[in-house]
Amino acid sequence: MVITCSLKGSPGASTLAVALGTRWPEPVRPIVVEADSAGGDVAARLRLPSSPGLVGLAAAARGNAGTELLAQHSHALASGLRIVPAPSDPAQSRAALGALAASQFGPFRTLGAPLIIDVGRVDPDPKMLGLLRSADAVVVVARPHDDSLAHVAARRAQVQTWSHRLGLVLVGNGYPLAQVTEALGLPVLAGIPDDAKGAQALWHQRGFDSALSRHAEGLAGQLLRTAQQDMTPQRSSR
Repeated sequence: MVITCSLKGSPGASTLAVALGTRWPEPVRPIVVEADSAGGDVAARLRLPSSPGLVGLAAAARGNAGTELLAQHSHALASGLRIVPAPSDPAQSRAALGALAASQFGPFRTLGAPLIIDVGRVDPDPKMLGLLRSADAVVVVARPHDDSLAHVAARRAQVQTWSHRLGLVLVGNGYPLAQVTEALGLPVLAGIPDDAKGAQALWHQRGFDSALSRHAEGLAGQLLRTAQQDMTPQRSSR
């Protein structure tokens, strides 16, 4: 399970989540879940109905953590990716996430396939901490500019408690990746180009080969390799 999030502004966490899912290197495509407590944008961007989606999934998850739930409450896109959109109404989105938290995020933990969860802008809601800490990787999306990185620096101590498998992805031009790593003490996993045409093609589900998609494919492979290494038993030294 990979979680994408941001701390401030709109640096492109949702776009990255969909790009990662579209270019995931394994034959089994991930399911992307939009779990943004501020309300979702994915349904509007992809021109999808809100149902099936997060609200129906949360209702079905009460007492039922079956592996088929996510697929049943997702939409199939032209790329082959399946996606569970959040409602645009923040109150509905928060209620759905509260219900999923009460079920201890059962559908997310029992899925027998890759899962990418876009939680949007992370707030201090303790309900989400259990989800963050159970992820194979937490990707914090930011821009390599002073204003965006200042918010990462201000919350660095908090961010470091979310996961030991946490890293930054920087979108667009700005400070070099190595300089950001040194200044913040947080690993930078990748730099992603600010590719407006590639993002538009992604959201319109056409023309999947772009600078954005190629960089997302590289990052997806990196995340998958890290998860596989974590699952490999380590030999004890004598």
